[in-house]
Amino acid sequence: MKLLFDEMLKNLASWFRILGIDSAFYTGKSDSQLIHLALKDGRILITRDLPLSLRCDKYGVRCIMIKSDKIEEQIAHVLKETGITPVFPNFTRCASCNGELEDAPKEGLKDLVPQNTLETQARFWRCKSCGKIFWEGGHWINIKRIYEKALGLSAS
Repeated sequence: MKLLFDEMLKNLASWFRILGIDSAFYTGKSDSQLIHLALKDGRILITRDLPLSLRCDKYGVRCIMIKSDKIEEQIAHVLKETGITPVFPNFTRCASCNGELEDAPKEGLKDLVPQNTLETQARFWRCKSCGKIFWEGGHWINIKRIYEKALGLSAS
C-alpha cells in the first residue's frame, strides 16, 4: 500500500514511514499535482483539505479526509480506513525522506553519531537515500506510547 500526504500532514507522513508504509510527501504542490501524483503512483491521498478530497472523488482517486488534530487519532483513522496492520517497530523506511533503511554496523558510525549513543545502543539503521542514521533513542518511549494509543483507537 502506498500513501500520499498533503502539505498539512507532514508529521503524519513521518509516522507512517516509521510504521514501514511507503508514504510520499511533497511541499508546494497544487491540488491538481497531488491528484496527478496519486493517480500516477497508485497512492491513497491523505488530506485535511475538504475541496481536495471532493476533487479526488471526481477523478477516482481514493482519499482519506483527516479531521482530528491529535496525532494518535489521525494514525488510528488512516489505519481503520486502509486496513493496514502495521508491524511495529518496523525499521524499513526513513522517517525523513521515505527511503529504504538498511542495518548500519557500529564500526562505520564513529563520526556520525554521539559517542555515548554508540556505547548505549545495540542497533543502528542508515537510510539508503539520504544517509540519515536511526536508533532507538530516548524518544522511542514516546513513539511507542503514541503508537499503542493509536492502535487501541483503531481497534474500537
